[in-house]
Amino acid sequence: MENRESLRTDRRCALFRHFPPYVWITFAYLAIIDLSVFYGTRPLLSLLPAHSLETALDALIPLSTPWVTIYLLSFASWLITIVWILCEDKQHAYRLCGVYTIIMIVSTVCFLAYPVTIERPEITGTGLFDDWMRFLYAVDSPTNLCPSLHVVISYICWRCTLGCKKIPKWYQWFNLVFLILVCFCILFVKQHFVADIFVGLAVTEGAIRIGRITRIERIGFAIEKRFRARRNRA
Repeated sequence: MENRESLRTDRRCALFRHFPPYVWITFAYLAIIDLSVFYGTRPLLSLLPAHSLETALDALIPLSTPWVTIYLLSFASWLITIVWILCEDKQHAYRLCGVYTIIMIVSTVCFLAYPVTIERPEITGTGLFDDWMRFLYAVDSPTNLCPSLHVVISYICWRCTLGCKKIPKWYQWFNLVFLILVCFCILFVKQHFVADIFVGLAVTEGAIRIGRITRIERIGFAIEKRFRARRNRA
């Protein structure tokens, strides 16, 4: 029994040793800020009047439940891609954190300044995809729509891989294709409007350019330097 427990402990330690400490720290930061914005704004949104951005094009797009597979698979894709970007080096990791912070601040302002909601169709089918759609609608309320965070994260995953030498070209192309599929899927599962896509792309690209011009990764290096100085004094 002791040998089994020791083996499990060694495996967990090996997992932590596989990634540098800064990867775990930056990943935790990204997860916290994402969940804080997504779930933290919802109590306030219930107090604000919601609007619709539906256009004639949105009305023409039918519900297609098989597209829910792309919607759900996106979470696994993001996890793999973000960890891969963070592992590139500290510069890429800190820049991603800085850019994502800008995006989340702008998104929060958009969510609260002009709340958007969507009228969802009734799921009447009994197939597997229909069950997944019912699950999606149950766990994800029709709020925080513009900009689409699905588009935001998929776009930043693609753009940030372009400068990574450790990420192969084929995976960069995969992220581009997956981004396009995500843009279609959020429309076909009736989670977003067309406008949510373009606002998401614009906000993300703008944040990336601001981060590049201001060399926003310097904030991460400054925080790390201060933390090291305090630890050395202690």
